[in-house]
Amino acid sequence: MKKMVLVLTLAAFALSGSAFAQDSNYQNNIGLYLTPGGYLDPGADDGTGSCGSVEANIPFIAFVVLSDLTNAEVWGWEALFRPENMYFTNTNFYGTGFNAATRENEVIVGLAEPLLAQDGAAVVAELTFLINFPTHDPAQPSLVFIQGVYFSTIDPNSGPPAVLVAPGGPAVALHPALGSEPYEGPIPQLIINGDCDVVGVEDSSWGSLKSLYR
Repeated sequence: MKKMVLVLTLAAFALSGSAFAQDSNYQNNIGLYLTPGGYLDPGADDGTGSCGSVEANIPFIAFVVLSDLTNAEVWGWEALFRPENMYFTNTNFYGTGFNAATRENEVIVGLAEPLLAQDGAAVVAELTFLINFPTHDPAQPSLVFIQGVYFSTIDPNSGPPAVLVAPGGPAVALHPALGSEPYEGPIPQLIINGDCDVVGVEDSSWGSLKSLYR
């Protein structure tokens, strides 16, 4: 029975995008934190939030947390994690699921039993990263961006990450935990060895990061 639920969950992610809706209240957020409770103070630069310092050639873990959830059960989720100036080396999923994605850095997880949110938040995975000197420069910021998967359930062309809130559907969009709007441009959701107050991202400057946290 559990296997059947898991199959139906993954099928819902792949086939029923028309049933998914974006929450207009801008809840249901996804973020990366250096501790499981880092979402409570994501702007902290003491190694608990989304910003910290790590030496080269030492693997470290970032926790994937869904916060401000409108549903207490997580039956599945999908997202792409795009690292810059470091490697994405390993993933440990919480609950009775596995990664069904086949593209690099993508995650599509269906769960046979739901993860239950506590105070509106659920830790769904641990991602291991590595700044591998001299391939990566530890003196430069290492960033991770969160995007939708290639065949997104929200929009096959440019959909956001998503969370499944019931077995077989429905699901809602997940919004980056850092940023005023999800589609204005790429804003890093994890900053290592960078300026936790101001950082330049690609060809734009996003000003004070802490002011962007919700």
